[in-house]
Formats: sequence, C-alpha cells, structure tokens
Amino acid sequence: MAVAMTALARTAVRPVDGELAGWNPVELAGVVGRETLERARLEADELDEVVVGCADPVGACGADAARAIVLAAGWPVGVGGHVVDRGETSGLAAVQAAVASIRSGQASTVLVVGLGLCSVVPPGAAALNRTYGAPWGGVAERFTAAGGLLPGPRLAERSARAAGIDRAALDAAAEESRRRRADALASPAIVAVAARPGDAVGRGVYPGDPVAADVLRDWGDTAELPPAFDDEGLLTAATFAPPADCVAAILLQAVEDRDGPQSESFGVPPAGAATAPAAASTAETVTPSRSDRGSGEAWGRNATLTTVVGTGRAAGDPFDPTGNVAMAVDRTLAETGTGLDTVDDIAIVEHDAATVGLVARALGVAVGRINRSGGAVATGNAGAAEELRLIADGLARPGVGRRLLTVSAGPTGSAAVLWRTHI
Repeated sequence: MAVAMTALARTAVRPVDGELAGWNPVELAGVVGRETLERARLEADELDEVVVGCADPVGACGADAARAIVLAAGWPVGVGGHVVDRGETSGLAAVQAAVASIRSGQASTVLVVGLGLCSVVPPGAAALNRTYGAPWGGVAERFTAAGGLLPGPRLAERSARAAGIDRAALDAAAEESRRRRADALASPAIVAVAARPGDAVGRGVYPGDPVAADVLRDWGDTAELPPAFDDEGLLTAATFAPPADCVAAILLQAVEDRDGPQSESFGVPPAGAATAPAAASTAETVTPSRSDRGSGEAWGRNATLTTVVGTGRAAGDPFDPTGNVAMAVDRTLAETGTGLDTVDDIAIVEHDAATVGLVARALGVAVGRINRSGGAVATGNAGAAEELRLIADGLARPGVGRRLLTVSAGPTGSAAVLWRTHI
C-alpha cells in the first residue's frame, strides 16, 4: 500500500499581528481543511483521522486542537484527531505519523494540518514558566558545563561562525531567498481568507479584503542592519525568519501500487498549468484503493497526484543546529535505494540563513539547490505550517516523476519526506 497526497491548501503567510491575527487557530484550520476536502471532492465522512503538527500545543492550540478542528468544522463526530509536537519538526512529524497510519492499514484517508498562527500562540509559548510548573526540569542543568543550551538561531549563528560562514554570505543568501520568493509568489495552494479584527486591544488588525498573497519582507540594504543578538553577531533582521501566521493542510490517502507507464495518473493539474510530457522511462503508478472513489477527477482538481516514497527522522547533540539532518535524509533515501543526486528539488525550513547553509554542508549539496522558490527568510516562519507550505508549494507544480525532498532541522532534531509526482 502506498500513500498519495491528493489535495492541498493553505492560507497566505502574513506577519504577526497582521491580517490573520484575529483568527482562532482551530477555526482557521477548519476553513483550510474544508477547502482541502473540496479540492479533493471528498466528503468529511470519508476522513479517518486529522493529524495536527504544532510545536506549541497550548492555549488556543491546546486541548487536542485536532479534535477541536473536527468539531468546529462541523464534520462527523466519529472522525478522530491528535496533535504531534516534535519541536521544529512538528509539521513533518505529523505528515510522517499520517503516512505510518496509512501504511499500517489503520487509516486510508488522513488530513494533516500545520498550525502556525504565531499572533495567537507565539513560538516558545509551551516553555513559559507558568504557575503550574516550569518545563523540562533538569535538562538545562545537564548542559551547564558545556555553556548552556541556546535557542536555535543563536546556536546556528555560533555554528556558522565556526564553519567559516561570514555575515556577507548570510546577507547574500537572504537576498537570494527573497528574489526567488518574489519570482514564485503566486501559489495555487493559497486559499483567500478574510482578514478579521484582532482579539487584543491595540493590535491594529481590522477587517479588510481577503488575504490572498504571501507577504515578502523588504529590508533594503541589508548591510546597514545591526546584528540581531549581539554586536559581533552574524544574523540580522533580514537573515532571521521572524514568527509569522499561516495554516496549511494536505490530504493523504491510501493507494494501491501498480506497475505501468509513468504518464498514467489519477489527478488533475492546477488550473492553467501546462500539461507535463509523458516520461520516456517507466516507473510505478498508483490507483485508488477504494473502488467507490469515482473517476480520476475525484483525486483533486488543484494538486498533482504525488506519492510518499521515503520518510526519516533523527536527533543529535543539542548543540547541533541541524539536528543530525544527514542521518534523517539518509534514512529517507534508504527507502528508495537512491542518493541525493536523484532528487530534483530540496526544500528546507529557513529558521535563518545560517541554518540553511549548515544543512547544505551537512548534506554535501550546493546551497543553490535548496529552496528554489525561496523560503521563510523572505516571508517569515509559521512553524509547523511552514513545513507544510514547503510541501504544498513544492508539489503544486506539475512534472512527471519529479522528486521533492522536504526537510526540517533544528536543535531538537530533524525530519525529511521524499515525494514523487505522477502528473
């Protein structure tokens, strides 16, 4: 049994306290989830499970937000849900949990949601010292002698300096990310949602036109910006991806493996997209595992039919800003018996420009191969939603047999998923 991504949708990526700030994460996820099912032409009662990736499952994102999404969306009460919190890799970990559920036969249709409404639940909210106790008791003490634990960006900055990466290289990488993002700003995955007034007094968010495009940060001459953390630092406001708002979803379904020509598929490309030529070689194709799914058109009118061909995750020394990413990628590629040279595109969550350079070195690939459509340094990082945004935007473009490797890495660990398009 194989796993296919048959539909996808997301909101635009907007700044914190911007147009999406007034949304409750559960309500906004319901809007995006309903759109995803509509694009797949599926009814909610065909869902087996909703899996949510969220690095800070507290407050508005707490109390099993996945189950809350099901109920708030008006879906059948028999649909279950659970939340995956795996630090920086929560989005891809949620995808991997859904893939494992389908491969094991426990489910055949799973909606995966990435929550990243940082205006409502800011990064690190789960680690705040509330009256009910501080988190991670005894963890910081273990590493005191080694200088203490550092937040991801500070750790990446220190590691970049040790690797001989200077500020000029980071500034150039950030500028290239913005250029690429500007060139690829339009995405068929985006669902235009209404701007809503904020919950907090003085937030300055008012109702307006539907939010239909990602914001693109413009810092002018980045060389004039001061270091973000200390006078000798490498990262600046232009090379650090600030928190952002976004909710993204993908629909994963069980499919049956079947040998046949690669050009045979059961999906419909995005509106206006050119039809990809048939490949000369042959490879596996997939067919619906449920006979009552109807015609191929039912597999989604706005997404390529894409299969998951490999998954992997790893963890390493907490002072490693890439989370032992090479092992995660090796485990992912081991499922196919191929190497990185067979991958067409590599998409990595840009927590900051330093992390991207360090991941490139760890994988032994040129930085130019990474994030060819730009990354979070250009728009802001919406956490688990950014991980699913990389999937949604990377797979929304047609191309038979194209392979996309999506990667997330940070001090808490790393995760990777390898996808193969079939139309």
